[in-house]
Amino acid sequence: MTEEYNKIMSRIYQPVPRFYIERLTIAALCNEAMDLHWHDEATEMNYMTRIWPLEVVEQDEAEFLLARNESGETVKIRLDLIRNFPRPVK
Repeated sequence: MTEEYNKIMSRIYQPVPRFYIERLTIAALCNEAMDLHWHDEATEMNYMTRIWPLEVVEQDEAEFLLARNESGETVKIRLDLIRNFPRPVK
């Protein structure tokens, strides 16, 4: 395993409530924007920005949100590192 992988997974994944995943999936299907605040363990940075959810995926025994940010880049966010439950932006 790589050092980066170990750093990212240094904190054990804490499952989130199922309704988070359902809400994010609905947002992805409806192309809803959400204002989201999350922590990125790999960079040790916190982000607060508008995103457009694409899908929720499982990887390495954790769940991640794949989303597009305002710059059009794809971001990968571990669900248990989201600091606020995202509300849709209408």
